[in-house]
Amino acid sequence: MNDINMWGGLWEWVDVGGVREDVNKVTEEDRKRVQENNQKAKKVGQQIKKDKQINNNIAEFIWHLLNTLKSEKIVIWIYQVFFKVKNTKTNITYLRKNPNNMVIIWVFAPFYKKEIEKFKLWEFFDELIENDSWSNLESYIKYLKKLSAKYHDNIPINKHDFLEFLLDVVLEFGLKQEGKNTLEIQKKLENGLYKG
Repeated sequence: MNDINMWGGLWEWVDVGGVREDVNKVTEEDRKRVQENNQKAKKVGQQIKKDKQINNNIAEFIWHLLNTLKSEKIVIWIYQVFFKVKNTKTNITYLRKNPNNMVIIWVFAPFYKKEIEKFKLWEFFDELIENDSWSNLESYIKYLKKLSAKYHDNIPINKHDFLEFLLDVVLEFGLKQEGKNTLEIQKKLENGLYKG
């Protein structure tokens, strides 16, 4: 009997009719919150669509790059330099699932300006490439330093392999200067990128 009185007393506190009326009311705050959430969802959807398009463009450019390179050695270097990483503490080499595509692309960007425009990737690097970034070794080294400062992902790249890779890129795209042998070019790359 006491239990029934206790529950009966609790029901007196609840205004059932008032709760039901409030449930059906939509306040101005509710409308604003729904509108804000819809706008946020729309922005997220647009960003996802844009990211997908950018990723497709990056993939298309890399595919084009791999198909147009004359030197198979450079393709091997791309794999060696950007996909294989050695842990400096354990000395274990592992493969990266996601290499730094931006750096891969932009090592070659000065030599593929038309394709960069075609694949709508220019917006990421237009302030890095100067008109002469492809014309001589000094301007290319200057460009690479700016590239590294902007897009380095703090995953270590093997210095020796990277310099060998860049040497082959320089030779492939004709940045070899008159009277310079490959050893001199390699030294210039090393000094320009790591000591300068």
